[in-house]
Amino acid sequence: MGELINVLNQTYERIFHKIRNSQPPVIEGVEEKTGEWIAEVLREGEPLTGIPRFPLDSKYWVCDRAEFNKIVQWDWTDKKQYISEKYDCDNFAFSFKARIDRQFHLNCVGLVIDWSGAHAYNIVVFKDGTWSLFEPQSDTWPTAGQSNMYKFESKIIII
Repeated sequence: MGELINVLNQTYERIFHKIRNSQPPVIEGVEEKTGEWIAEVLREGEPLTGIPRFPLDSKYWVCDRAEFNKIVQWDWTDKKQYISEKYDCDNFAFSFKARIDRQFHLNCVGLVIDWSGAHAYNIVVFKDGTWSLFEPQSDTWPTAGQSNMYKFESKIIII
């Protein structure tokens, strides 16, 4: 038993060392945009019709999708353990948003609270004026209405 514990401790140390020492990618081509620009990107129109949107800043820093995918590959939020009512979908979404802002100074990640799907996830605005939903639990890019979790009917966006 002691040998098994020793192997587990060594494995944990290797993994923790790798995570702790992995260097974040350098993100090229970051642009400053206005709050009005963000509001225009998230303007009315399908599938955003009737969605309350709450821009929190007057300036936003955005990059293109390819650069953002470098961040997704580096980020480890999806490796966190899901714990119902303790660290669940809203915690993943808040954590991902905060981590991207803290590490890369990009505030182009928003929160989607989707009561119709009983789920929370992210929305990302890119510098070309497009946006995509992002699932921080699996590093995937779902589409609105793709499943019951992404019904995208009764929701709010905070960005």
